Amino acid sequence: MRRLELLSPARDEAAARAALANGADAVYIGAPAFGARRAAANDLATVERVAREARRHGARLFVTLNTLLRDDELPAAARLARDLHDAGVDALIVQDMAMLQLDLPPIALHASTQAHNYDLDRLKFLDRVGFRRVVLARELSLGQIRAARRETSLELECFVHGALCVGLSGQCYLSACLSGRSANRGECAQLCRARWDLDDADGRPLARGKHLLSLKDLNLSARLGDLIDAGVTSFKIEGRLKDPAYVANVTRHYSMLLDREVARRGDLSRASPGEVTACFDPDPGRGFNRGFTTYFLDGRRRGMVNEETPKSTGKRVARVVAADGRRLTVEALEPLHNADGLCYLHDGELKGFLVNGVEGDRLSCSAPVTAPPGAWLYRNHDHEFETLLARHPSSRVIRLEIEARAVDRRLQLDALDEEGTRASLRPAERLEPAARPGQEEAICRQLSRCGGSGFRCTRVSYDGEPLFAPASLVNGYRRLLLETLAANRERSRDRWVQAPFRVGVPFPGAPDWRLNVANALAERFYRACGVALPATPVSPSASSLASSSSLLAPSSLPISPSASSLSPAASSFSPASSPLPLVSSPLSPPVASLSPFPFESPAFLRGKVVLRSRYCLLFERGACLKRGGAALVTPPLFLSNNLGRLRVEFDCDACFMQLVAL
Repeated sequence: MRRLELLSPARDEAAARAALANGADAVYIGAPAFGARRAAANDLATVERVAREARRHGARLFVTLNTLLRDDELPAAARLARDLHDAGVDALIVQDMAMLQLDLPPIALHASTQAHNYDLDRLKFLDRVGFRRVVLARELSLGQIRAARRETSLELECFVHGALCVGLSGQCYLSACLSGRSANRGECAQLCRARWDLDDADGRPLARGKHLLSLKDLNLSARLGDLIDAGVTSFKIEGRLKDPAYVANVTRHYSMLLDREVARRGDLSRASPGEVTACFDPDPGRGFNRGFTTYFLDGRRRGMVNEETPKSTGKRVARVVAADGRRLTVEALEPLHNADGLCYLHDGELKGFLVNGVEGDRLSCSAPVTAPPGAWLYRNHDHEFETLLARHPSSRVIRLEIEARAVDRRLQLDALDEEGTRASLRPAERLEPAARPGQEEAICRQLSRCGGSGFRCTRVSYDGEPLFAPASLVNGYRRLLLETLAANRERSRDRWVQAPFRVGVPFPGAPDWRLNVANALAERFYRACGVALPATPVSPSASSLASSSSLLAPSSLPISPSASSLSPAASSFSPASSPLPLVSSPLSPPVASLSPFPFESPAFLRGKVVLRSRYCLLFERGACLKRGGAALVTPPLFLSNNLGRLRVEFDCDACFMQLVAL
């Protein structure tokens, strides 16, 4: 029977608890360092508490260690991995191939989407190397996912909801090039969300001050059945910077959808047990969103971006009838409430206000409203909904049955939970026979009261002579029985173990600097796979670290020579001698130093592709070059703003757009 996993994000312990209480089968969270969302780090004590909470629900915890690593960081990364294993973490999500060379405990490693899991050949390579699971690139179509399932033995983890990166993950150097902040180090400046001007080669303006690269958010709610059929194992929600209310709402939404799929089929089950009780009807539209798209699941379509704003618009809730300063008359699509946050688009800006009062179809507002009649209003803060989530958090319990038997005037208890785990209690106390009827029912009632334990008793049976047992005694028995059951569940838990990685698997394709080789161990890995890399500057101390027997995994192979080579245009790993000056931006504050990796320096990146995307500006604007667009615009195009200028190129054979740093 296939087990389906709903994987939810957690920026902190509160968000993790919200995810688990609302049906997540697994949670992913950031550790103190080396996570691709630096703003979502957690200390080891927090991670350990979340791991215990996950185990209590029969769920799993993954930790993101998915940044590129410097040589001098490798010992710390190895120590952190050991600490996380000891804390009960089930898997690490990694990008840097150096992690495969470190002497780690047998903790499962999953290949992050930052490892560039787009090409089928790349997925086959990771499969042969020995990864248990890959996080698929968001750009894949259903057909590509089916091919990955057919051609590999990997577990496939697929994003189903949340923010989208316009560039291929792990291959985007836009932030490093223009702001000095590396996306491969968890410091992305999100320049794809900035305003850009667009001109063609003749200097004709095609767009001014638009958010041309800002994708809408992914929402595959309606396609879970198709993804299950395609072979997806884990359904991943993006959002390690989102608050607990967002996590609770979206997790509950997808958990209910997966439960429906399981109920209507006979060959599926959820990856963790439990019954959720929630006080709300989930609706992703009520949480943070920029509008929704299915992206490339069904191939290329228009309407993937919101050029007007990169901010959350929320759900469309009303149309403006008339605006008079702070008074607004509307035609509402659903009830509006005091303290709601509403917004509207006007003159290229997203403007917002709070609702101070509602009287029928008239609203009093916290600020003057300039929306014209007919304009749509969106609710990006649903006060009543979020208050409901905060005041009445969901709960999740594991179902069980208890059997009580009277044997030799002793009350013997046995419990069986919904996953088949058993526990028994054999007290020594002898009890008096019941003096009046109904004592068996009283004992059963006390045994069934499991509130606060994480269990819910669905049935209690009683067999044997009626005995008298004080309620306090039965309560103590029940507590000991459930503690034993919880301990038995912990002992019987299947802990994932990573098999040794196979080093030396031939690398497919023609690699270049975008392999993101950032340290000597990653270089060792790729050289063993037959990739000829140019010499990477490594300090003597870093070099000695990389070859230390205490750092390397016992199975690590020496670097082997290879006849293959990098493309001439991308063969230099030497540091840049004169980095470009940084330009301040509201989205990208100046930083003290540039990315630590030579291949991410602005000087090195000048003239190179810094972003490669399946999204296409021309297709989105109805000017696809394959469909007569050349008569409308003269390529190449140019994107520019206060940070810099980029040439937009179109690889129409492969159907990719590329941004080149100038």
